[in-house]
Amino acid sequence: MCRRGMKELDILLERFLDNHQAEIEQGAWPALETLLQREDDWLWDHLQRPAQTGDHDFDILFAAIRSSDA
Repeated sequence: MCRRGMKELDILLERFLDNHQAEIEQGAWPALETLLQREDDWLWDHLQRPAQTGDHDFDILFAAIRSSDA
């Protein structure tokens, strides 16, 4: 379970975690823990406006989170 200050982020992130639980447990998505330490506004901005963050691992993770919402 993942709880944030924004309900919208809760929904997106929980859906991603549910869809990728086995992968996460096996060590996939190593950038996830670092990503979750970021501020809600930063996360929300990058999820809503898919621009490159400058960090390849974050960019891949954001794309996966967005695709889990589809």
